Amino acid sequence: MSALIVEVRTAPAPTLVTVAGEIDILTAPELRDQVRTLPEGDIVLDFSGVRLLAAAGLRVLLDLHDRRARAGMRVVLAAPSPSVQRVLVVTKLAHTLSMTATVDDAVALITAAPSRGGSADPRNATDGQCVASPLTRRRLGRMRDERRNA
Repeated sequence: MSALIVEVRTAPAPTLVTVAGEIDILTAPELRDQVRTLPEGDIVLDFSGVRLLAAAGLRVLLDLHDRRARAGMRVVLAAPSPSVQRVLVVTKLAHTLSMTATVDDAVALITAAPSRGGSADPRNATDGQCVASPLTRRRLGRMRDERRNA
């Protein structure tokens, strides 16, 4: 049986949603219902405790990201586990979703974001460095090396 734990902290801003367990076809509706009731504003999703992220969970993440982006708000995925990172890299969603190595980094990324008038996407940095997902880029290189050596 899949288990999912979702805890929400709304103050201080941004809203922090801590998720633990497995996000699959059985638990994704629960996560979807939880994130749909969140107050307006930026969101940090702490995924450090997520062991499994299946296609149904990806759909919930993309829907949340798209809805918040249309309203000029941010969603940042914090501390994704290695298995979640792998899913996001393989599906190329690591390029769509903002990610950080820690919750503190995610909060800092959101609070340091420019005004809503401009792009708050850290992947548009002028120095060419992606500050939102350095963890993913390092892991991608390691994954390529591992595949070559296998």
